Amino acid sequence: MPVVAWQAVAAPLWAANGAAPLSLPRLLDEARRVNPDLRAARKRWEAAQAKVPLSKGLPAPRIGIELEEIPRGTVKFNQAMLMYQLIQALPFPGKLSARHRVAVAEAQMAAAEFKRAEWDLISQVKATYFDLYRLDRQLEIQREQLLWLEQAVASAQARYASGTARQAELLTVQAEALEASTMRSVLLNRRQAMVAHLNHLLNRKSHAPLGEPGPIPLEPLPLSPDELLLAAEERQPELLVFRYSAERAEAAWRLAKRELLPDLETMLELRDPAMGPIGPWDLTLALVLPFWFWTKQRYGVKAALYDKESARAAYEGMQNEIARRIHEHWHEAMAAYRTARLAADGLIPLGKQAVASAMAAYVGGQGPFMELVDTLRTLSERRQAYYEALVNLEQHVAMLEQAAGVPLRQHPEAQ
Repeated sequence: MPVVAWQAVAAPLWAANGAAPLSLPRLLDEARRVNPDLRAARKRWEAAQAKVPLSKGLPAPRIGIELEEIPRGTVKFNQAMLMYQLIQALPFPGKLSARHRVAVAEAQMAAAEFKRAEWDLISQVKATYFDLYRLDRQLEIQREQLLWLEQAVASAQARYASGTARQAELLTVQAEALEASTMRSVLLNRRQAMVAHLNHLLNRKSHAPLGEPGPIPLEPLPLSPDELLLAAEERQPELLVFRYSAERAEAAWRLAKRELLPDLETMLELRDPAMGPIGPWDLTLALVLPFWFWTKQRYGVKAALYDKESARAAYEGMQNEIARRIHEHWHEAMAAYRTARLAADGLIPLGKQAVASAMAAYVGGQGPFMELVDTLRTLSERRQAYYEALVNLEQHVAMLEQAAGVPLRQHPEAQ
């Protein structure tokens, strides 16, 4: 029976494309600059800031003219007395300051929304970066497995040619090598999908090549859940959105109560200019009474009160939600760290020794092939478990950073 041709282990596709190694800090800086969703959130924040000064201004004045004593039965405007009017409404004291507090709270909400969008983007970039790292490590494991299996195929061919091995053994070795080669192609397709997702976050073309992420050190968590909760109270943007929303609802409720108070309207009239540049003038003062308060302003106050109570309850609910996220991701991260530490310090070194021993025995004709396959698979599974735990750790750390609103990792620039 013909021997299945062996496929050489090729260099990574991203290396052939000339893509530079990835630097997580640079990716994050680029995402902050070019991501369109983050730019939109920033512009909404700037728009809310621009509205704050508008809340402190008086209502626009009205300028008009009045014609008095038009002769009866005529339209002789030239015989009427001409009067110029300037009308200015003056809100009751406290209304403008209440409106200003509402506008300030809305601007603070927009700022917190921007920070929330930024943390969401950072979390997505990091999660995709770490997924890409995991795929590259899986490809690395597959390449090493192919190298081991290449030696096994060569040995099996030599033993089959000399009559010391059966054909079934050779076919089994070739099948294992073919399966490993196919899995490598599958992983390359998954990598291209992950590259497209990361390019989307960076506002690049989906097919733009990306380099390989640098090494990720195995590091413990720097803060406890209690420390993270204290930081979240002051810096977590999603929680701040709810806090400022409660403050805005409080200010809106106070403003609604002030709407029951009368405003002052002033009118200055200058009589016929022909009598001189500063002729006789009239001053009119009037109160704008909320006359229909029992069917209008009163219900506005009631609705504002319900909004205030709802916003306060939503803020308390978000505090509980943030606490849940922090505790959940912290314990998941700790479990991943302990799993990765066990694999790195114990299981992987033992697995490498077992593979070397089984390969030497098989090449020397003293060990069965399936024992070699089992040791290779065990080592591969342990290495994949390590990288899986390492990526899970860093992804949970990224979610902790988002939940607390503080950075927990210092990612150095790639050399």
